[in-house]
Amino acid sequence: MAYHKAPNVFSTGGEGAMIPFSVILLRLGVALLLGALIGLEREHSDHSAGLRTNALIALGCALFTIISAYGFMSLLSIQRIQLDPTRIASYVIAGIGFLGGGVIFHSARGKVSGLTTAAAIWVVASVGMACGVGMLWEAVAVTVLALAILNLLLYLEPLAQRRHRSSVYSLHIELTPPASQASSKLYTICERNKAQIDKLEICHKDGSETMAVVCRVADVAALTRVIDEIKALECVQAVSAEL
Repeated sequence: MAYHKAPNVFSTGGEGAMIPFSVILLRLGVALLLGALIGLEREHSDHSAGLRTNALIALGCALFTIISAYGFMSLLSIQRIQLDPTRIASYVIAGIGFLGGGVIFHSARGKVSGLTTAAAIWVVASVGMACGVGMLWEAVAVTVLALAILNLLLYLEPLAQRRHRSSVYSLHIELTPPASQASSKLYTICERNKAQIDKLEICHKDGSETMAVVCRVADVAALTRVIDEIKALECVQAVSAEL
């Protein structure tokens, strides 16, 4: 059995693949700084993944990438040992996917939040990995572009949302039994006013019936038309709406 001498515990790579410790510190420092810049923007916007989270993600991804690229080079001299330097990096990306998924929330009314924060975490991970392999200028460029997207495009979103975004409202309708006839008319009213029904529940209690409806409408004017037409139905006693 052949034994191989282990590398120095303070080395920064295998033989023929050494990189100075100062270079490693530079890469880790740049990753930490760039991740902190994106995290600072998230912190300023009062999001869950802020300064410390993004800084740690960038720092960890940079170190994992350095380990993946240089940490096992000394083992290549051993017979029948084959290494894939991208393996650790690929698992880092998979782990970031779980972390990003943890900040995405779906409310009962169908509203999804946290997508931008999850995307920012994904970008921060790529910045850290780029720093780990020495692509510092590329990492800086991506950070600048990411900050531009998070800040400058924020002012363009209202223009697009004003035209395409719909609001989710909850309608509470008190009915005179039976409610089956009212539900069919409700679908007709919503279709006529281009409102989409996401959820409809009918509750029976003490001889009265109530209908809980979650619907999407383009604007307040459309919601007003829907409510007015629902109130005009003979079987409807009262209608209330909340955002």
